[in-house]
Amino acid sequence: MFLRTGMGMLVLGAVLLAGCSSDHSKLSPAAGSDRVIRGSISYREHITLPAAADIDIWLNDTTPGYNIMMVTAETTIATAGRQVPIPFELRYDPSRIAAGHTYGLRATIRSGGEMLFTTNEATPVLVPDKSSKSDLMLVAAVRPPTDRAGTGFTGSAWRLEDLAGADVVPNAEATLEFPEAGKVVGKGTCNRFFGTVAISGQTMTFGPIGATKMACLDEKLGDQEGKYFKALEGAERFTLEGDVLMVYVKGLDKPLRFVRKTS
Repeated sequence: MFLRTGMGMLVLGAVLLAGCSSDHSKLSPAAGSDRVIRGSISYREHITLPAAADIDIWLNDTTPGYNIMMVTAETTIATAGRQVPIPFELRYDPSRIAAGHTYGLRATIRSGGEMLFTTNEATPVLVPDKSSKSDLMLVAAVRPPTDRAGTGFTGSAWRLEDLAGADVVPNAEATLEFPEAGKVVGKGTCNRFFGTVAISGQTMTFGPIGATKMACLDEKLGDQEGKYFKALEGAERFTLEGDVLMVYVKGLDKPLRFVRKTS
């Protein structure tokens, strides 16, 4: 599975990391004893899911003013040929629920490296005096169809050499890796990240990206990582010449320049 329940992750928002430190000094009681959110996954389109489709579900911190939403819990469900509505259970650690914060669920359905359905906003959960059951209604993902040519990236790894015209901080590696069709992982600078990617012809776009939450100890490193993650969110197309990959980003005059990693 690509996601693993219980890992502390971040989902990147549409803007740079800024003022996103959270106050966990006041946590929910009953720490250390997992609790469960139950619900179902559905969509309105009359489309049959492939037998090998998977459902990814995230519990996010959606507190207003946070530009990066912390993933408090996540899991992956194999549909195994089942069709919607599909029930789910998401376990979370109450010690990671901060008093005064708001939380919501997001989900995607994917198959063969492509995102088929997704939530377009978080569904509020863990609301006092409200039912713990949450039924999510997904919509068809808007994306270019994945071209079989895109599988040529599978198994490759790339090192960022130029960040849209800015040099990379010395000895601070940022990477982009394609472990299998439709998936991307890598190192932002300080943190590891994961997500989905759609490649068609010369088009390359990234879906929701998550990352570990290790703090950058140097301001330059944090600035580089924030700009790198934001650039990936805006990626539109690429060119590939030998061992050099150029990723062009909406709103940036110059591309991200990567070189192939050989080890």
